[in-house]
Amino acid sequence: MDRQQIALKLAMDGVGLNVRMSDFHDRLILQKAVYLIQAAGVHLGYHFRWYIKGPYCSDLADDGFCVAAELTSGDNQSSGWALDQASQKVLANIKPVFQNSGGEDERRALAMRLELLASVHFLACPKQTTDIKAKEITNLLRKYGKLFDEKQVKEAIDDLRRFSLFN
Repeated sequence: MDRQQIALKLAMDGVGLNVRMSDFHDRLILQKAVYLIQAAGVHLGYHFRWYIKGPYCSDLADDGFCVAAELTSGDNQSSGWALDQASQKVLANIKPVFQNSGGEDERRALAMRLELLASVHFLACPKQTTDIKAKEITNLLRKYGKLFDEKQVKEAIDDLRRFSLFN
């Protein structure tokens, strides 16, 4: 693992998630979790663009596969490394966003929740406004083929504010 991959693993550990790439939900959780971790202020160096399921970074996908493969082979080069104190504090503060009981249905639910949160943040953040309109975001999500309703978007905005992911 290179340093960025080690930081990726440590950040995911910090929010209580494993770096797994075995199925679509694992990959979706990784993409959206890292997007939200960076939005909270932990700088991992990934750059996201809009894709089918919201914010996506191909470099992150590549690193996720590398980390997962190394961990599966028993090679954990992150041992002995730690993120800086400020990053650890941020991760501890946002950890409740990523809570999951671990079952298959729970992983799907977590993947969908993180997709909603990351997508709302990605679409609302460039506006840099304190008056984020749930209806406008819902309409944008529908334009991109997302079936989230306005109530879900309002709840996502509230969650993003509660965890200080919006200014």
